[in-house]
Amino acid sequence: MNGLPSATRAEAVASIEDLPQLRRCALFFDVDGTLLELRPDPLDVVADAGLQKLLARLKDVSGGAVALVSGRSLMDIDRIFKPEVFPAAGLHGAELRYPDGHSLGTSAHIMDHARPALSRFVAENDGLMLEDKGATLAVHYRRRPDLAGLVLRFMNGFGPGDELAVQEGKFVVELKPALYDKGTAIASLMKRAPFVGRIPVFIGDDLTDEKGFAMVNMRDGVSIRIGSPDIPTEAKYHLPDPAALRLMLAELGGAAVERAP
Repeated sequence: MNGLPSATRAEAVASIEDLPQLRRCALFFDVDGTLLELRPDPLDVVADAGLQKLLARLKDVSGGAVALVSGRSLMDIDRIFKPEVFPAAGLHGAELRYPDGHSLGTSAHIMDHARPALSRFVAENDGLMLEDKGATLAVHYRRRPDLAGLVLRFMNGFGPGDELAVQEGKFVVELKPALYDKGTAIASLMKRAPFVGRIPVFIGDDLTDEKGFAMVNMRDGVSIRIGSPDIPTEAKYHLPDPAALRLMLAELGGAAVERAP
């Protein structure tokens, strides 16, 4: 895994006994590929009733210490989980919403100098898709995996010294503000009630989540990666897929699980 020379393989989560008691935890969840399966069109992702009930149960049992940490914007997170509104970090930490509803965000103008060049690059290469989230710009290459190297090289042209950082993900490369990542987002949320003083638990599935895993590990928390156990990661534990995560969380929250349709 790029940038993770010291990362090791995660251990399987054997049981919920591997986790602290829920009332002592601050739960942080990635969305796509973690709570919900990945879909080719990001707009097709919507939380089903079973997941909504499960998250409501976890909020109740944990005293409200549940937050979402995603590469999506806060607006898109709210669309997915409507009508529920969670404390959340959007755009890899460039947007934050605290439990009291107060929000912070990075201006979309940070991408103004990169936006025209990226638009031309995507237009010149069939099968690529540009997702403009305002303070981040993502180039998706799911339909053209053969262009992965070309996309990464182009995006690296906006690297350090430009106030921007390049973030790789599953069939996507993203430009984001260099000051923020999922680790900084979780650390910021941990300063506010009801998260403060709790044991952080972060669950994700992708390269975009590795900074979050590392930060949680530094605080003696629990880091869980969803996916193959053979991929090097900073996470201490792994689960195979979102369905396995739902089963574990249902047991942790003392509720019956409802599978996604």
